[in-house]
Amino acid sequence: MGINQNIELPELRFKTNQIQPDSPGPASEWVGDEVGVIRDIRLKELRLYTDYGRCSRPLFIVEKQRLLIKKKDIMALQQRESAEEGGWHELVEKGYIEYVDTEEEETTMISMTINAKARGSIFRNLHALEIHPSLKLGVCASIIPFPDHNQSPRNTYQSAMGKQAMGIYVTNYQLRMDTLAYVLYYPQKPLVTTRAMEHLHFRQLPAGINAIVAITCYSGYNQEDSVIMNQSSIDRGFFRSLFFRSYRDEEKKMGTLVKEDFGRPNRENTMGMRHGSYDKLDDDGLAPPGTRVSGEDVIIGKTTPIAPDESSGVASRYTRRDHSTSLRHSESGMVDQVLLTTNADGLRFVKLKMRSVWIPQIGDKFSSRHGQKGTVGMTYTQEDMPWTVEGITPDIIVNPHAIPSRMTIGQLIEKEGDAMNCWEGGRCYSFYRCHGRRLTAMIFVGPTYYQRLTHMVDDKIHSRGRGPVQILTRQPAEGRSRDGGLRFGEMERDCLIAHGAAHFLKERLFDQSDAYRVHVCERCGLIAIANLKNVVA
Repeated sequence: MGINQNIELPELRFKTNQIQPDSPGPASEWVGDEVGVIRDIRLKELRLYTDYGRCSRPLFIVEKQRLLIKKKDIMALQQRESAEEGGWHELVEKGYIEYVDTEEEETTMISMTINAKARGSIFRNLHALEIHPSLKLGVCASIIPFPDHNQSPRNTYQSAMGKQAMGIYVTNYQLRMDTLAYVLYYPQKPLVTTRAMEHLHFRQLPAGINAIVAITCYSGYNQEDSVIMNQSSIDRGFFRSLFFRSYRDEEKKMGTLVKEDFGRPNRENTMGMRHGSYDKLDDDGLAPPGTRVSGEDVIIGKTTPIAPDESSGVASRYTRRDHSTSLRHSESGMVDQVLLTTNADGLRFVKLKMRSVWIPQIGDKFSSRHGQKGTVGMTYTQEDMPWTVEGITPDIIVNPHAIPSRMTIGQLIEKEGDAMNCWEGGRCYSFYRCHGRRLTAMIFVGPTYYQRLTHMVDDKIHSRGRGPVQILTRQPAEGRSRDGGLRFGEMERDCLIAHGAAHFLKERLFDQSDAYRVHVCERCGLIAIANLKNVVA
């Protein structure tokens, strides 16, 4: 944009106009509070960042080792009569608080606490102060207890998995028509919390259960990050959840006369009807609330009149075409709510919410708050699980090999803190197998806050015998939603070559994939059009 011998002057001018919009000068010189101003001494550059979606966070501003925000400003915030009066935006406009992005953070001296600000001459170039040290972490990372005792990648994993944990995401979920929603039956407040959880109201809207967890090997079904779960606990409602999915459809107008209509299609005069059942529909074309439906059942009936040119060559008895919506083939459940209303054009549209009950089973994914994720490898009833002299039977058994290499010591400390909340004394117990023989080692057992994640085995299971193929390549379609085939990749091919299974390789890659018979002209070598029935080319 320009060249300047003294790079500090334009930076100072940008900063002044950024935090003081009332400063002298034309209004066009004011820089927005979300613009990043970075002075790179090594490259002798002054960079301005205005990109949409940059990660930035608020900091208190320090000038000449003095904090700009004063105690009177904090008191004024507390004493304001309405939420619209003053507030956060006013502090940003006055320049007391500034948004700093990741690039600007690299070249900014930031003090962790207000007490560290006064320590010696090293802080002469101090520009910003943390509002609170815990705000360095985001929402997801701030709900991890003892994150400073975990290996850093584990905290990163939990930050991603915390978004997938089932709980109560809003208090009015029964009135909403969200596209997807997961609600845990019996969420519990965590016994060990962080200070940020109090401000985030995590205890009011939790996303997990305090499960009794034992760290031990048992029967071999909890190896390689799988866990053993107590089937009796599951039968009592342990980690049972609701799944909601909303289906939406609307009437469309094509031209002035042709209009789609909701209603139950009639096989006698409707062409293109689906294979699923239409028996669940009312006369208005909608499945009523409380109706139990299963895969590929039609839940919204809709038809369109056939245009005259479209019906040419078709039997005259067909007057309508089917455009109904059916349930996904892998889902089943009950119709929870039906919302029927009109849009701005006066045409009707409908939202239909399905409700399903999800019970934990082998293959479902669970995780602690420390990135220790695992799938259920086996479920045992209570009489087949190990137990202590006190009669404690664990809900979950985790493999001890998950601890040393991952170094999630925070989970062990959390278990210790949970146990102190529940009972007094040692947390290592003598365990007995289901047949009464005592285990030789002491087992570490206690409550740990576990999360049920949205990755369900019923949503991922997929197989195919025969099904649709692509038009261009004649190979099976891709993806579970299209009832596609399973990918046979290069490494799978190499394994079969190494085993010498040539006939099986030909069957997978040719006979069962895209085998096709064509006629080739003997004279020109081109593909000929042939009638295979009459053997005429």
